[in-house]
Amino acid sequence: MRLDRATWVLSSVSAVWGASYTVTGWGLRELDVVTFNAIRFAAAAPLLLVLAVAVEGSAAIARRWWPRLTLSAAIGIVAYQLAFSAAVALTTVTESAILIALSPFWTALLARLTGEHVRAAVLVGACVAMAGVVLVILGRGPGHAAPNRALGDLAAVAASALWGAYPVVTRPLLVDHSPLRVTAWASAIGAAVLLPAATALAPHDLSGLSGTTVVSLAFSILAVTIYGLVAWYRGVRRVGSAQTMVFMFAVPVAAAVFAVAAGTEHLTWPQIAGAGLVLAALTYSQRNPKVPDTGVGNDGYHDLDHAGTRDAHR
Repeated sequence: MRLDRATWVLSSVSAVWGASYTVTGWGLRELDVVTFNAIRFAAAAPLLLVLAVAVEGSAAIARRWWPRLTLSAAIGIVAYQLAFSAAVALTTVTESAILIALSPFWTALLARLTGEHVRAAVLVGACVAMAGVVLVILGRGPGHAAPNRALGDLAAVAASALWGAYPVVTRPLLVDHSPLRVTAWASAIGAAVLLPAATALAPHDLSGLSGTTVVSLAFSILAVTIYGLVAWYRGVRRVGSAQTMVFMFAVPVAAAVFAVAAGTEHLTWPQIAGAGLVLAALTYSQRNPKVPDTGVGNDGYHDLDHAGTRDAHR
């Protein structure tokens, strides 16, 4: 079976987001959760808006879509990112990864409730992939003891539900606007909320940040946010939110591989078996169905005008 471009792009996003478990932790040694994410989105938003104007000729969003865009940013940029970062900071990587990896089940449930078609292959693939995730996570060696494990686990559960809801809430925006434009404005809204909060809660002298923290922030801005979110939304628009979210199951696998490469953990045979299950499940879930594509207009971009939107001025 030949895998299409969307599959390869979404796989690369899973790899980047898997690495972010470790890399984000580097930055959170020196910065608090709110400040880290405030810097991240305050830096990413202008870059994304400039990129949108350069590529599409405009960054306008139709007025009738702003309430949904604000809701999308509140869920996926503010609430989820804070919950994810809190989980990484407070509990073990093992527990936060497996709990956040449950997000595709939330997406499938919400997608069905909102009328989006969810193929049987996606549901089967999700169940098999979850079994693989359990092997990858539980197959790790003993890690550090987290002093606030219960609070961190609660944050991870909240992050899972929020990330599961995010593509379902955002997907209608992609009917009329490009993924780049939606990500740019969602990031800008998130920055507008997080920057005042960070300043009020714990002002930092950013001139004294260590090189490790700078690398962590740069990776989060360029790879996780600008590349990751734009590519993820393209997947949501092309193949639907439920099928795209199956790739979340590959994130813990990527996290384990990155941790091994960084020398902080060792790969075990259960992890190798679990990774194989996840890859097999992802391949199976991408089988060409004998039903219409669940994406928005089969990626829909060719139907948009030169500005990347059908109704930017309405």
